[in-house]
Amino acid sequence: VNELDFEKRLELAEAVEGLYLSAGIHPSSTVVENGVWEERFAEVISQAKHPLVSAIGETGLDFFRDYAPRKLQEKAFRCHLDLAADTGLPVIIHNRAADDRVLALVEESSCRRGVFHCFSSDRNAADKALALGFHISFAGNITYKNTEKIREAALMTPSERLLIETDSPYLSPQSVRGRTNHPGHIGYTLEFLADIRGEGAEELAAATVENANQLFRGQQKKIL
Repeated sequence: VNELDFEKRLELAEAVEGLYLSAGIHPSSTVVENGVWEERFAEVISQAKHPLVSAIGETGLDFFRDYAPRKLQEKAFRCHLDLAADTGLPVIIHNRAADDRVLALVEESSCRRGVFHCFSSDRNAADKALALGFHISFAGNITYKNTEKIREAALMTPSERLLIETDSPYLSPQSVRGRTNHPGHIGYTLEFLADIRGEGAEELAAATVENANQLFRGQQKKIL
């Protein structure tokens, strides 16, 4: 996600009733020459005003791939957090191998509404994210072997703060692993989560739909 593909995503949102989009620049796409970042983010600020924009991001820190300098990633993350706070829109947070810095920057900001997307950290990080007022979203990777820490985080996440996603086209659930992921696979993750949490799949589905509606459509956007 970045400011350059916004128009393509907007076309899809305008063509499908009930489909919304976000405005932001992925941390791996923040690489710019000196002085250009401000111009790029000014475009994001403008895009955030569109009535179909329901979130800021995805943004955050990716210290696993390190495609962009860490200082620039942190600067970009701060900008997104401030924009989310200014607009009242939730922020979609990307976090890979950067728990401490992501949580520290969120805590330093005034942003207290959003989601830690495709959660892959442990229960301690989840506890801190929840304490800051955020939702936590789980994807197909929770169904893989050797992801006990993610499962522990899912077990301690309150149902009213839990979301489910696919992160398409990546992270297909174990049952369909190796195939291109798509939204139709979300049921596999739902059933897995319901099973380990000891909840009914229909009840969990209803709860996560309500959570998503409240998070992304439950508050009026502030005018910039």
